Amino acid sequence: MLLTACNDSLSDKTPAFQALINGDTEWVPVDYSASVENDGLIIFGINQHGSISINISNPEIGEFDLYGIINHSAIFQDDQFQYSTENNFVGSIGFHRQGKVIINEFNTENNYISGYFYFDAFDFSGQNTINISDGIFYRIPISSFN
Repeated sequence: MLLTACNDSLSDKTPAFQALINGDTEWVPVDYSASVENDGLIIFGINQHGSISINISNPEIGEFDLYGIINHSAIFQDDQFQYSTENNFVGSIGFHRQGKVIINEFNTENNYISGYFYFDAFDFSGQNTINISDGIFYRIPISSFN
């Protein structure tokens, strides 16, 4: 399904957080975190290519669409642009986007979360885009529950 080259060595990494940028650049953060506050999940990671932030309202096991709906979103920030699934411009390429987060483990006893993600995100103008694919977060510790 969403598993490809990015997860070939996933069994050697627990926890893990990784994705592909525009289909060819492997994104593996040097630092990452997950937290649940005010009924919202935030998964964040950063490396030399940029940062990814995934925001899910009322997280639980299941699928969450990232179509700029106010409750769920994803952001990729690099040195030039902030790309977001919340940028929605009728008539622009930003209007035709897709994205999803699939949470398949949400362990509140041992405080970790696992799942998959992909999304298209656009800058504020709606003319510049980035594709994040084959994303996975595996047993990322959840640092706080509120």
